[in-house]
Amino acid sequence: MTLLSGILLIFFLLLFAICHSIFSKRYKEFFEPLDSRTYSYKAFLPGCLGIVETLKLSGRGRYQAKLNQKLVMLYGSRYITYYTKVHWSVKVFHLFLGLVISTFFCFVGNLEYSALIIIPVSGAGLFFLADKNLDDLYKERKFRLERDFPDFLSKLVLLVNAGLNIRQAIERIVSEENKDSPLYQELKTVILDIQSGMLEYEAYSGFSERCRIKQLTNFVSIVQQNMKLGGNQMIFELKRMGTECWEMRKNIAKQLGEKASSKLMLPLAIMFLAIVLICVAPVILELRSVF
Repeated sequence: MTLLSGILLIFFLLLFAICHSIFSKRYKEFFEPLDSRTYSYKAFLPGCLGIVETLKLSGRGRYQAKLNQKLVMLYGSRYITYYTKVHWSVKVFHLFLGLVISTFFCFVGNLEYSALIIIPVSGAGLFFLADKNLDDLYKERKFRLERDFPDFLSKLVLLVNAGLNIRQAIERIVSEENKDSPLYQELKTVILDIQSGMLEYEAYSGFSERCRIKQLTNFVSIVQQNMKLGGNQMIFELKRMGTECWEMRKNIAKQLGEKASSKLMLPLAIMFLAIVLICVAPVILELRSVF
């Protein structure tokens, strides 16, 4: 078992090293734009991309549709092709990582041959862990967009009532906000697109595409309808939406409070058992001394 584990370990390491040496020069610059904090392992990705390109790995059907939706939400439709390749490269890297780590433990532990099943299971588990990490990023971004939107909408309604149009109001809000928030970052992108010559209608469409949540899609629809038809109906629609969004935010806050309280149940139960033991222990010791 030890010999077989050692052979597999050397095989996986050599395979990864060969792929990395072959494709590192070709794809090294491809991963340079990635954030070093999020992708601290990006130096190892060129070889993985080479494997993806050679084997033509890609998703199919419903899986690829969900993957595209998450990537568009996180990075925008302009970069979906780029981040699709990045994501598949990360999946291959996780696969190699799972194979190498599990093989190493089999080698060190000198386990029986039946334990070899750990190797493919670990590789497959880490391979799909990349999807879980992407899903977590997607959910957090969606939550932050939904959390910040009611506050933004209240400010927007106030400024529009004061006489500013939609674009001027958004510019005013963005200039005064220094939050590291996905919503305000996307609004800054909208203003930059308009200033660079893009039509307002197209800029708002791009904003809706990058932030695919119901509230923001409805907001963009109202704004675009007002741009086409005009009138004073927009302000009433935005006020109604603002009321609905604040109610949704209250419900989200309640849900988060319930989750927090449920997480506290285990520590409280442990503390309760500790207190019971502290109170009962002297009685038990006293009874033992009597008998």
